[in-house]
Amino acid sequence: MYQKILVGYDGSAGGQAALQRALVIAKCFNAQITALWVREPLPRHSDLPGEYEEEKEAADEYFTARCQEVANLAAPHALAVACETRRGHPAKEIVNLAREGGYDLIVVGHSDHSELWGRLLGDTADRISDHAHCSVLIVKTGATTKGASAFPWGQNPKSSV
Repeated sequence: MYQKILVGYDGSAGGQAALQRALVIAKCFNAQITALWVREPLPRHSDLPGEYEEEKEAADEYFTARCQEVANLAAPHALAVACETRRGHPAKEIVNLAREGGYDLIVVGHSDHSELWGRLLGDTADRISDHAHCSVLIVKTGATTKGASAFPWGQNPKSSV
């Protein structure tokens, strides 16, 4: 059913919940999985000498730490997860990579913003689901796969096909 899964991952509670769910699904379908962190674009002009380089170095260190988190979360599942980063708007970059890479499932965490904030601006998950060419799974923070199947019908659909 799913062969390539793209997870929006930023290290937040929502990102971790999304990755945990994606790992279970990837294991069930023997799917490839990629975690994507979308960085804010670096400023075109900086006010101080060296500011651009410092911001880039800090972002690179953050990405390295997120990749280590991903590897640690994937280890109990005996899965390898590719880590990628892009610069730009998170929803746009996730949708673009999913299309370019032929992903058939995008998994993202639900944001913890207030309902009013989300309704006024639209959150990243909403924008992804509106523009993605493939299925999108939005995982609520606190959603777990421990002690329960990742599938609501309680069985691995691959085994029943």
